[in-house]
Amino acid sequence: MNDRRTRILALVAEAYIERATPVPSSWIADRLGVSGATVRSEFAALEEAGLLAQPHTSAGRLPTAEGFRRYAGALLPPRPLAPRLRERLAAHLAALHGRALLQGVASTASDLAGYAVVLELPADADVRALEVHLSPLSSCRLLAVAVLENGLTRDALVPIDPAPTPDVLDETERLVRDLALPLPAMPDALRARARSVGDGIRRTLDALADAWPTLHETEIVSTGLSRLFDEPESADPDFLRRATRRLEGGGRDPADVEATGPLALGYDEDVALVQADVPLHHGPGRLTLVGPARMRYAEAFSAAQGVRRALHAAGEAA
Repeated sequence: MNDRRTRILALVAEAYIERATPVPSSWIADRLGVSGATVRSEFAALEEAGLLAQPHTSAGRLPTAEGFRRYAGALLPPRPLAPRLRERLAAHLAALHGRALLQGVASTASDLAGYAVVLELPADADVRALEVHLSPLSSCRLLAVAVLENGLTRDALVPIDPAPTPDVLDETERLVRDLALPLPAMPDALRARARSVGDGIRRTLDALADAWPTLHETEIVSTGLSRLFDEPESADPDFLRRATRRLEGGGRDPADVEATGPLALGYDEDVALVQADVPLHHGPGRLTLVGPARMRYAEAFSAAQGVRRALHAAGEAA
């Protein structure tokens, strides 16, 4: 694109981000000191390039997802957070462990950016369960709570009818503790161990083996859903549905997410996703800011990168 079209795209994006209404050619013409006809001609070229759209005849223009991507890319690398703020963030995050760290990272990013956040910690194939506690929930269900060596806990419902006696539960917990294997290897090991014990413990070990995969899933922490309701787009149920799906299921497909250095930017129709890989005590995680395509990208990029750098600093200080 030539310089004028780049400037027009930026002006349209910034005005639409601020006002959430299509931007008329007259507004652009006033700021550039050119005629309305010139701006309309440039609008047409930007529409043909797939960067601007006109929601209806006689309306102004607004950026498409590709237009926002092009505009946002010009804001990278982002403005860093103030040094004192980075130091405070690093000290705060360094003091957190286990699930409290995941929640602290998500809340911090949401506060800085002003958007909803989902933080994903993929399952670690090497992590082991230090303890597994089994508690009866009813006559036909147990609750299994696994304490992992990375400081997290995972839980799973275990259907078993009738529920085992306290003595059987105690012995089952001991056998599980003695295995001390990585989580993915546990189901087969539990079934193998079940073949050499009495009926009550065998039933419990087999039931636990069936439920075990639930203890080895991606950990997802989300926060800031209420922030989406502060956006004009929240009047659209489809927008809220897509955004909520992201918070519940993470930042994976079907969004078209493209890396832009240490950050990534993607869109799920009118939902924007700003992502950053972040180092956690438990392993590599992925932070995703979720908001409207009309996102305040400068603030979002600074928040994502700032949290990422604060975690690096916290890890180095640990």
